[in-house]
Amino acid sequence: NEYKSYLSMYRVHCVSSTWLKNLGQTARLSSAVGNYLYNSSEGTHSLQESLPRLPIPTLEDSCNRYLDAIRPILNNVEFTETSRLVSDFKNGIGPSLHAELKEYEKTLVPAHSYIHDAWSEMYFTDRSSILINQIPGLTIQDDPDPYYNTQVLRATSLVGSILKYYITLRDEKLPPIKSCTLPFPYLFQTSRIPKKEEDVLSRNPEAKHIVVIRNGHYFAVDVLDDSGNIKSSNALRAAFEAIAHDTSPPNPVGLGYFTALDRDSWTPRRVELDRTNPLTMKAIDDAMFVVCLDDNSVSGDKDVLFNGLIGNPSNRWYDKCFELMISKNGKASIHWEHSWGDGAVIIQMLNEVYEDSIKHKSIAGIDDKISVKHLNLNLSPQSKTDLFEAKELVDKAVNGMDLIPFKFEGFGKADCKKFGVSPDSISQLIFQIAQWRYRNNAVGTYESCSTSAFRSGRTETIRSCSTHTKNCALAFDEDHPATLDDIAKLLKLNSENHVNLCKNAAIGQGFDRHLFGLRWINDRKGGSPLPLFTHPNHSKLSTIRLSTSTVVAPSLQLTLVFGPVSSDGLGLGYAMNSDNFMTGVTSFPPYSSSAEFITSLETTCRDLHAVLTGKNFKSVRAA
Repeated sequence: NEYKSYLSMYRVHCVSSTWLKNLGQTARLSSAVGNYLYNSSEGTHSLQESLPRLPIPTLEDSCNRYLDAIRPILNNVEFTETSRLVSDFKNGIGPSLHAELKEYEKTLVPAHSYIHDAWSEMYFTDRSSILINQIPGLTIQDDPDPYYNTQVLRATSLVGSILKYYITLRDEKLPPIKSCTLPFPYLFQTSRIPKKEEDVLSRNPEAKHIVVIRNGHYFAVDVLDDSGNIKSSNALRAAFEAIAHDTSPPNPVGLGYFTALDRDSWTPRRVELDRTNPLTMKAIDDAMFVVCLDDNSVSGDKDVLFNGLIGNPSNRWYDKCFELMISKNGKASIHWEHSWGDGAVIIQMLNEVYEDSIKHKSIAGIDDKISVKHLNLNLSPQSKTDLFEAKELVDKAVNGMDLIPFKFEGFGKADCKKFGVSPDSISQLIFQIAQWRYRNNAVGTYESCSTSAFRSGRTETIRSCSTHTKNCALAFDEDHPATLDDIAKLLKLNSENHVNLCKNAAIGQGFDRHLFGLRWINDRKGGSPLPLFTHPNHSKLSTIRLSTSTVVAPSLQLTLVFGPVSSDGLGLGYAMNSDNFMTGVTSFPPYSSSAEFITSLETTCRDLHAVLTGKNFKSVRAA
């Protein structure tokens, strides 16, 4: 798949959008008032027509930005060759492809951007497993009242608040959203369905149930009444109690393993399940979302992060719009199928849900008993054989990934701001210096930026590996002659450059999506492969060896976590807080090593902290 490298780069990234801040300023309703979180009459989607369409950059700008991004990764001979290829593209077929992309944009409905169809096609035609590479995980903060941090009470409060968010969104009672709301309907009642060659999304907006998975068993729980009102918290609690105490023996291998297979292997197995279990498959597909009641307790950052990212595949359904996982000791996490939308949608919901869940424990409603239906599974002999084979394949893939959390105390945003540099520029520089010390090179790096301020905007790539980060990495070598003042100047120049990269990405002026669109147009009409993108030099940029993404939100604990997107790469979900820096490092040994990279991270954080507090890192080391 020509676009697989772009798919590998695509990661969730949450920014503190203005509309999120404005949303929080609207008076929150008591949960007793119609169970809405808000009661705005302005229209949740009323601002959508005023959003600008995602712009198409100029060909000249995209070519120049491409060269800037690839420069630190190539040697002089390679860069000269790539410069020639860029010139040939810019003065050859590039302008005609650019013109065709502009014409194609004119044929789209107003809500769609030039990248919309190509981006969806990229996702749904990719045949690799969505587990590890495409599904990110987030850990939700504990309830501040320990009494509620049990599995059943945590499930009751979080699910109740999610349902309140759902009806507030459904009935357009949320205040006007100032970013693209195109993905919001797919947040609920949606599943990805494996199909030959290209998957599809299935959505049933009339669904009023959730599916709860426990010990590999599936239960349909009617959480809304016939009029679409939420069942009471007492009724929800009773339903979760019944499932938690269900005495059915655990399924030796749960169906969730199928959803972790590559899509071509999953498709015929899904066809067989649709034949033998049509009602059960429909119940799962239509469900508003999935709740996983795990039978294990988790403690320690590594186990908590792993449970949010992967957990027990027997007790998951990775094709669902999102899954809420709650361990036996009440630790809650969430992950989502990524094709339909990005992290900004999930984070916006989670912030609202978490705040409501800790403030309003009860839901107004009739305490009628909730229907809990144990979904039947009638597996053919072939399906049983296939399921055990799937378990073997998936377990091997999961066991082949290493995950190690890292936290550096006493160094964070406060030091960066006092020094006068962007905290995110320092976070990214930590990775670049650590990579230089780990493998003595600069590599293709991905940092995602939301473009949801535009119609049909998804993300743009921030190419945070730059000539500036390379200069800083070299200056932090023990034998480099740079003085403390020299290094300070380099850090500030790097910060200025990184801020500009972020700003350009946020306004749709990166280059990755534009060049992706040009390649898509070329392939769409059956054009010949483009030399610029088939040359080995290009793969050094497009093969992402440092996949990074940050999310900081009041509802979250620890960091975002996701797998590496190349065999010798690293996955780096991170958070720069006021007084600490955290990251979860994933890798595929022996091709890469989380432990070795963390050794470099440790020394890099110490050295950067020394410089940011006015000390020469060499002197600090010597002391």
